[in-house]
Amino acid sequence: MHEKMRPDGRLSKRVTLDGEERMARKLTCWLGMAASGGNAPLGGKRLLTVALACLLGLCLAMPAMAAPGDRYTKDKTKGATTQPAPTPAPAPVAKAASQPAEPASDDPAPSFSKAAGALALGSTTLRSPADFDECVRVALAQSPLLTKSAIEIESKRLDVGDAYSQYIPTIVMSTTFYLRLPEYKNTAASTAYATALDNPSSDPTQNLYNTINASNAVYAGNSANRNRKKYDLSFSTGAWNPLLTAFDVQAKKEMANIAVLSHLKVIDGGLKRLGVTYLQLGMVETMIAMAKEKEELAQKNLEYVKTRAGLGQGAQLDVRIAETKINMARTEAEKMRTTKSVLLDEMKFIMGIPFVQKIELSLKDAPRQVLEDFNPAGVTDEKLKKHSFALRIHEYEKALQKKNIALSYIHFLPTFSFGFTSVSTLNNTSYKDDTSTLPFMYPNLTLNFPFDWWTKGRDVSRQYKKMTQLSVEGRNQEFTLMSTFQQALAKLRAATSEVKFAESSMELQKLTVQQAQFRFDSGQAEYDAIVKAMGDYLDSKQNMLVKQYDRDSAMLEVRSISGDFQDRYINATMIDSL
Repeated sequence: MHEKMRPDGRLSKRVTLDGEERMARKLTCWLGMAASGGNAPLGGKRLLTVALACLLGLCLAMPAMAAPGDRYTKDKTKGATTQPAPTPAPAPVAKAASQPAEPASDDPAPSFSKAAGALALGSTTLRSPADFDECVRVALAQSPLLTKSAIEIESKRLDVGDAYSQYIPTIVMSTTFYLRLPEYKNTAASTAYATALDNPSSDPTQNLYNTINASNAVYAGNSANRNRKKYDLSFSTGAWNPLLTAFDVQAKKEMANIAVLSHLKVIDGGLKRLGVTYLQLGMVETMIAMAKEKEELAQKNLEYVKTRAGLGQGAQLDVRIAETKINMARTEAEKMRTTKSVLLDEMKFIMGIPFVQKIELSLKDAPRQVLEDFNPAGVTDEKLKKHSFALRIHEYEKALQKKNIALSYIHFLPTFSFGFTSVSTLNNTSYKDDTSTLPFMYPNLTLNFPFDWWTKGRDVSRQYKKMTQLSVEGRNQEFTLMSTFQQALAKLRAATSEVKFAESSMELQKLTVQQAQFRFDSGQAEYDAIVKAMGDYLDSKQNMLVKQYDRDSAMLEVRSISGDFQDRYINATMIDSL
């Protein structure tokens, strides 16, 4: 405290603020500002400004980082912008043309082997000459016909894994950040200053102490605004029902089993297609040999006609007719060779062999290789039902529908979820600090029990109706299977009868050839009679080959329906590996 002489001669007292008073002023300097946590608003603004500045700097730096001058591209090498390109030396044109261009390192050529996985094209070697069993082995290893159904099995097994993962509930974290919060009312501010102003003291030091105490009370009252968190945090799970998950896992397993049977059905169809093509190749191979016989016969006929024309016993028109027959025989042989080429390409496709690769097949006695010792008389109704893929898949579908019925009842049960939630920062209720073992987190359990019983009841009735439909479809499939097998047997019997008729016709033509030969040797007929009889004999033999192929094809159809192909080529080891 200092005394000073005034102009009028009076003394005036001036109070000098010491350290305590300056501290009081510092404590009360923020009384006129919004009480939202002391310096928290200013600190929040500073942090927001710094964050925006950092974000802006990052955005400006991204273009430079995204396209540096030394990155690799398809048309630019590393260091193209930092170093000048050297002058290239002239390369020999012939050498550059002889060497193929290497693909870019970042754009490799597509690989069919990588895309197809284990079913790579041409990965299995075909041993030549290949019989039917060897063709089946290669086809089962790499046929592209089996790729789609094999991938479907893997897809269904992934679904089973996804269903198992539902046993672990999905945890979702939710957080809310508040940029501005409502302020708690500071009740200590008004009472503290009112007490200090209503009780003045003649002692300035006492007044200073009262002011300091009031400022401390105001500062303590604002602690709720300063210390409050600016976010809400919660951890929760979605609707979770382990019983529902268990039924879902079983349903996915049934669908995976259906995919396996569908794959086996595709294999059976592929083997049948392979067998039909192999039989066609055997028939065409015999047809080519027969066309050669026709050409040789036409050549002999041409020599005979030319000899007669040279002796003056024939016309030039007969020579032209004989030459035309030779051309027809050659054209027929060329047609058969073209058909064989097409069938070989079909075999390559079924076996998954590149078309540019040459294959050699052992087509001798092709029907015996394909049909083996199969006897339709040993096929029974039980064997047909056991090997029918349609009926086996139908049984899995019925089991799946039974699970759907049980699942429709489970939907009546409530679903529940659980989680941990923090107290909302907007809540102005005061709680104890030690009400949870986890810091600021409180566990909760939620039960969801929708009252849609009418809808769920209709779904139960719907599932029972579907089960009835499946039962009816099962009986229809059994009747269809028996009818298909009987039709295949009838077609086989008809084809067998036609083969017998063709054999009789061929035998008749053979006798006619012998008769013409005898008459020619005895001078009763010309050589033309032998040529005509021999031509009719070759035509009847060719017709018999076609009828034999029809019979073998019908026998192959019966073997496929009976499931004999499955027992022969699709064993239990292959099924377990799927």
